[in-house]
Amino acid sequence: MVVIEQLGGIPAGTKCSAVFFDAQRISREKEFYSQLYSENGVHDLEVLRAMVAANVPDDPYWLVSLKSAGGPLGEVTHLHRVDDRTGKMISDPV
Repeated sequence: MVVIEQLGGIPAGTKCSAVFFDAQRISREKEFYSQLYSENGVHDLEVLRAMVAANVPDDPYWLVSLKSAGGPLGEVTHLHRVDDRTGKMISDPV
């Protein structure tokens, strides 16, 4: 899998799953973030759009979950977005 190749050093026993975000899912994700930010006091439309755009890619992508096996804190989940067209990981907003 692309994420494992790009990250390297994934321990044995790590569980991997992926969900494809097409245009319809991306639209629902944008609605979710828009509502979340509105409920938390962001009412300026331009600011709201910018915040949503910073958190939700426009192009289809894969949301990949890697769950590490056990450890002192139990299972730890890491989420990564992978661009469907290029196969490259999408960096998280800073």
